[in-house]
Amino acid sequence: MILSAGACIHIVAPSGVVDSERMAAGAEVLRSWGYHVELDPEIAERHRYLAGDDADRLRALRRAAAAAAAGQGAVWMARGGYGLARLLPALLAEPLPPVPFIGFSDGTALLNHHPGPAVHGPVVNSLLGHADPESVAHLRAVLAGSAPPLEGEVWLPGAAEGRVVGGNLCVLASLAGTSGALRAAGCIVALEDTGEVPYKIDRLLTQLIQSGAFEGVRGFALGTFDGADAPENAGWSLRDVLLERLAPFGVPVLGGLPFGHTPANRAFCFGPASIEGGALLWS
Repeated sequence: MILSAGACIHIVAPSGVVDSERMAAGAEVLRSWGYHVELDPEIAERHRYLAGDDADRLRALRRAAAAAAAGQGAVWMARGGYGLARLLPALLAEPLPPVPFIGFSDGTALLNHHPGPAVHGPVVNSLLGHADPESVAHLRAVLAGSAPPLEGEVWLPGAAEGRVVGGNLCVLASLAGTSGALRAAGCIVALEDTGEVPYKIDRLLTQLIQSGAFEGVRGFALGTFDGADAPENAGWSLRDVLLERLAPFGVPVLGGLPFGHTPANRAFCFGPASIEGGALLWS
């Protein structure tokens, strides 16, 4: 079990500016599940496109994590956007306490380095009006300790075991060459993205490949890449692009898994898992 009944969820905005109405609606969903909800007092701050300057957002994140640790609660991202990478050096130097952390998209920067349970799942702003009912129900089950397998398509066959890492492709590529860079040796890499056309998907993968991020990888689990369809009558597809870059690693590849920026965004935990047939299963 990741969160017990009645636990307190601390909502923070370590990335982009928050839509207060959507956040309030998402918080009500969490309350309806029996959780207590606390909004960070600085969550409505704004600094250009960020929810406060770096010092504000880092302070809020540490404050929320400390409160969650004291009360056996969790920290949940209000939304994604951009901004966590700016905080990552400080979070690597002084990690948060090992409380559950939930988010995705820009949350990728922290999910791969968080010392506690890390859940790749819908942000609070998307719980009502964006994530589909199946994804919301799936998320609730994951938090309760039941992590159903994710069913996809076998693009390259095989079985694999390893820790799930990864997340948003664009964020991962932006971290290449930094102290927060992905290192996938012994791991299954989950990838998704939104709004990137095929040649940009190719470029992002190439950056990660050439940086050595995928050396020693054991498998790939690919979610949605909405907005990345090939031009009509092109004679090739995004799947062709993805396999051209990933097949040389000689490991299993699952495609079409239901996670990413579309309404079908099933939650999963970063941690021990396996690829068996067309499914990603949790240990």
